[in-house]
Amino acid sequence: MKIIAKTDIGCVRSTNEDTYTIKIKDNNNFLAFTCDGMGGHLGGAFAANKTVEFLNQGFEQLDPKNPPKNIGVWLFETLQNANTFVYEESLKDENLKGMGTTVTGVVMINKEIFYAHIGDSRIYLYDDNSIEQVTTDHTYVNTLLLNGLISYKSAAKHPKRHVLTNALGIKRNVSVDIGQIKLNEKENILICTDGLHTMLDNRKILKTILEVDSTEERVDNLLNKALNAGGTDNITLILLEQ
Repeated sequence: MKIIAKTDIGCVRSTNEDTYTIKIKDNNNFLAFTCDGMGGHLGGAFAANKTVEFLNQGFEQLDPKNPPKNIGVWLFETLQNANTFVYEESLKDENLKGMGTTVTGVVMINKEIFYAHIGDSRIYLYDDNSIEQVTTDHTYVNTLLLNGLISYKSAAKHPKRHVLTNALGIKRNVSVDIGQIKLNEKENILICTDGLHTMLDNRKILKTILEVDSTEERVDNLLNKALNAGGTDNITLILLEQ
């Protein structure tokens, strides 16, 4: 699987609080995650970078020949450890108060792919004909939408559409969506922060991907289209293509 990622400050923000990590042991064992920090430049970037450190360390210590019995539990425990660290640091330092981060990504262990998700970054599955969102946005507006209290049209312009209902580091215990992904032969994975999917809807994302042939060109094309659409936030994306 080919894995290519990019991050960009965007056209409006003065700092980039997004970060990502890609760690590859071999063709059947890798990790790919993105984090979108919140809580001001110092706090948001700190939370995102520390979470990536916990993911990297956990993956480096993992032995594919003797993997954890339950990868979902391993992912949860890794992110809970990161959550505890970030939350406790926020209580110690006034400059870090209120910080947190989204966390979204996948890990492949011995050809099996699992995902973990907190916040409003997204994982998509796509092929030449369709694109499907795997994750559920942890936002106030999405909660209203799922409960039938507002329409899709209203959700797109709602003043609180960026308000998160879940993030790593904001409470002592974190809630994590965890699941398994089974790829069909021609399916690929896109992981991205909201800086991409708020600029390009699902239809435009797929169209942009299919305009060019290579994974590298697709990453560049998605980033450039999001910037041209306004680039109102930091933009980070990871493509994983078979």
